[in-house]
Amino acid sequence: PAAAGAARARRWTVIAWAALGWAAFTLVVLHAVSPYDPVRDPVSRYAFGTDGAGLLEASLLSFALGVVAVYTALSASGHRFGRTPTLLAVATTAGLVAAALFPAAFTDDVAPASGLIHQYASLLAFLCLPGMVGCLLDRTRSAPGPAHARRTTTRLLVADLAALALFGAAYVVDTLLPRVPELSAVAAALPVGGVQRIVFVLHFCLLAGLLEFCRTPGGGAAADQDG
Repeated sequence: PAAAGAARARRWTVIAWAALGWAAFTLVVLHAVSPYDPVRDPVSRYAFGTDGAGLLEASLLSFALGVVAVYTALSASGHRFGRTPTLLAVATTAGLVAAALFPAAFTDDVAPASGLIHQYASLLAFLCLPGMVGCLLDRTRSAPGPAHARRTTTRLLVADLAALALFGAAYVVDTLLPRVPELSAVAAALPVGGVQRIVFVLHFCLLAGLLEFCRTPGGGAAADQDG
């Protein structure tokens, strides 16, 4: 029944806002109590501070719950997406959970394997989330929904992809810097930590933008053709 679906969508929308809000709050608190440089140091390093222990892991897990809740809220609203965005949502969630459970190898007591898992899990989540958002926007194109939200979320997606490209460049420069000191000027202009935080903020905004589509029923109008 439509009423039951609407009630379920509202419940999952509340869960999504709560999960995303808690993820953002814990990240802000973590940055406030940690001694690291938010421009130069990657977010992963914050897991090793004496203050705010466990906050990074809590934030990543809460963000993973937010991804699941956003997708479920959209589905409960009547939007049908099919295999591709579902797989991207699962991959994003799995990447966030793995990044939370396996710390980066910034200290000698962390196994190199854990660092590799963290690195590739973070990469998976970073890349799959905008892919998921792009698929969901495409699948809801013919469904009723707020036009301003669609335009805003599309612009955010473009900005997010641009920020991801910059983050990739900054990461490569940061990796090569010890062997190629001539890149120091580029590293100063493109700090890996600062660009990474821009991507985080845009990821949050993308998920918040998708929640606007829960206000109107999708009616299954934009089912994915690949299943």
